[in-house]
Amino acid sequence: MRSIDDLERYKKYGFVLTPVKQDKKPVTKDGKWHYDWSDEDLLIADQLGFYHKQSNVFTLDFDDKTYMAHRFICLFPQTFKDGKHIDEFIGTTHLTYKVNGQGSLDFKYPPKAKGKEDGLLIETLKSTHTLFTSNDGSRVVTNPTQPQEVDLELLKKYCSLTCFMVEVSRNFPPANVGARDEAHLRLTGALARLNEKVYPTDLLNKFHERFCHVIKDTKEIKNRMKIDRQRAALANGKKVYGITDLREHLDSELEAYNLLFDTSDAEVPEQEQMHETDPKEYPLISGLEFDTIEYPKVDYILNPIFTTRSFNQIYGYYESGKTVFGLALSIAMASGQEFLGWSCDNSVPTLYVESELPAQLFKNVRSSILTQYYDVNNPENSTYRGDRHFTLTQDDLTNNGFKYGFNPIAVAKEHGKKAAEDYGRRGREFIEQMLYKIEERTGQKPFYFLDNMSRLATIDENKAPDWHPFINWGIDMKNKGYSGCFVHHANKGGNNKGSSGSSFIGRLLDTSIALRKLDNEYRFNMAGNKNLQSSIEFDKSRGFGGSHWTKKRIITMNEDGEWKHYPYLKQISFEILRLHEQGLTQSEIREMSKNKEIKDEQGIAVPTSTVDRLYRDLVQLQLIKKNRKTHCWDCKEKISTDADGSCSKCKTGIPCTNCGSCICEKPKKDKETLDEDDY
Repeated sequence: MRSIDDLERYKKYGFVLTPVKQDKKPVTKDGKWHYDWSDEDLLIADQLGFYHKQSNVFTLDFDDKTYMAHRFICLFPQTFKDGKHIDEFIGTTHLTYKVNGQGSLDFKYPPKAKGKEDGLLIETLKSTHTLFTSNDGSRVVTNPTQPQEVDLELLKKYCSLTCFMVEVSRNFPPANVGARDEAHLRLTGALARLNEKVYPTDLLNKFHERFCHVIKDTKEIKNRMKIDRQRAALANGKKVYGITDLREHLDSELEAYNLLFDTSDAEVPEQEQMHETDPKEYPLISGLEFDTIEYPKVDYILNPIFTTRSFNQIYGYYESGKTVFGLALSIAMASGQEFLGWSCDNSVPTLYVESELPAQLFKNVRSSILTQYYDVNNPENSTYRGDRHFTLTQDDLTNNGFKYGFNPIAVAKEHGKKAAEDYGRRGREFIEQMLYKIEERTGQKPFYFLDNMSRLATIDENKAPDWHPFINWGIDMKNKGYSGCFVHHANKGGNNKGSSGSSFIGRLLDTSIALRKLDNEYRFNMAGNKNLQSSIEFDKSRGFGGSHWTKKRIITMNEDGEWKHYPYLKQISFEILRLHEQGLTQSEIREMSKNKEIKDEQGIAVPTSTVDRLYRDLVQLQLIKKNRKTHCWDCKEKISTDADGSCSKCKTGIPCTNCGSCICEKPKKDKETLDEDDY
């Protein structure tokens, strides 16, 4: 039962009081609201209220039927509060503030809701009345203090953030499904993107901490400073999740987030290339100006195939050695070592992401490659730079709490609207974070290898739209100074040029390397059981097209990790080369051919004429350094070793400087009896 003291206190607050009927409407006199009730009338009234305009106040009415919004009231600026019994406890439902020079707050969300049944969360009452106390205790004063004047913009932020948090909480993963970390990361990212001048970090941290209490996520409370870290990442030009990511993750429009933009410049744009300080239009550069501007240099990392600020591809067929080749490249680049004739003048840190092989098998492959970098007798002379070579495998993720391993770096539209709109953004951002960490540790921007796309992406490889986000990301990364290479499979048919997928991929790459397992007719004997023999050629060679490096070659790696490269020759040519390297002369090799001791891959004896032709080809390719005799078959004069050494007819003989004769001009009747001295 209220007392006269209560009435005096309410009047002191400036309230113009009125009895209120059970239907929550003010009691009237002569059909009109009455503003001058006696104390006796007010004392005996079952319910009591105050008028807004006449009391110079306005009230925030929390009308959320789930009472989720009510749980954020404790964050609001202190003022006069009243409420009612909610689930066996008394909860605040009204906050009443004094009207100041700014006027009254005008807020309602959702704007078209007519009541709690329509989803109304918060609305401002400013021209009617507020029922705040009753004799039966159904309405009670929860904070009997003078209504306070507050900044209306600040109060509007509190209301907007509360409505946003309510919508997030309704769609947030339940505590028992174990999927909250990713949701929190997106939530804090969306909050961090709000303009810090409008939404200070301490304000956002306060609401995020309260949100964690509300959803009973005590773990996240310990990490409530994530917003600080997210804003620091934004300031450093790193990617941070935004509202689009949160909406997709929670599968909800979260319309209340739009309330946060009522203040100008309230958001940091999600497009990474845009910042608050960006100019309003693109620059116009004349030809004269262009010639005077110093742009970032493009240097060779592995000369000539990889440069700084490049995006590249290695693709190949089954058992072509893609992983071994890519890993060997990454080790050579990290160690500043030459590889297959390509020079690496300066060491560059590398990251090799292996998504397919178990870590132990990957480790074995790596060990076989590293053999050539170690001197067994002098281990201190190792040329391998392990401090600059970084790797990541599926097992590494599993061992560090990533239950499902790699996040995809590209996702197909067929996987649903949410996935289609995201396009593997989270997976790509994980890669970026690793590159940033390596750069911090080494002081250099690293070169990355992604092995392989069939495992790291869930896309239809033959549809260009599925590739667009990943390819565009790679180009964006190279424009930031990060070079990289992805490993992919060749197309299924094998007839079409290029990797598996849309032909548009190659058009946007700097270098595209094709590896193929050698056919039997091109394979040759190598010592040991562990060796690799593949062909290599370039589908795309920006900057070195037309050079000898673009010619198709054979590459090999023996069991000691030693790599070699050769012209694209068939097995029989390598057999002749092998015999030569064993010390046999051309005459001896020809004799073996006559005796049918030299056979092709099918076991068929190779004619002597073919052996001679292949031998000459090897001489021309300078794979065989032939000891030429220095006398002419015709005039018997000495032939100068300084002579051109290339007959215009046979291409291998040395024309005599005395008579001009060449061995190819010797009468045919004597051809069968030629020996090595005749060359």
